[in-house]
Amino acid sequence: MEKDKQDYIINHYLHLMSPKEKLAYKHAHSLLKIDQNEDIDKIKRAYFKVGWLTKDENALSLLNNGLEKFNEDTATRIMRDHISEIFFNYCPNCGKLARTPTAKQCRFCYYDWH
Repeated sequence: MEKDKQDYIINHYLHLMSPKEKLAYKHAHSLLKIDQNEDIDKIKRAYFKVGWLTKDENALSLLNNGLEKFNEDTATRIMRDHISEIFFNYCPNCGKLARTPTAKQCRFCYYDWH
């Protein structure tokens, strides 16, 4: 799957992730947010308490090969299982994938289809 389609699915169709995928996604992105913080232990405790970090081995195993592989695998599964629920919004002028499913202006050629 092309990287732009993969990112589009991950960014706009999170609701189609399985519960374990959502948990892994939240965990990975929470770690990215707190990585540069000085008081990382205090923040980790708070993130575990609210459920942004997890100790669930099944969810964490989805991240074993890194975030890029997780995104690729998850987007592929979502495409396979939910193809009828995904709308790829292509520019009617240049044919490239728009930024969002509801975008009405192309980020590449700036064509406006409002």
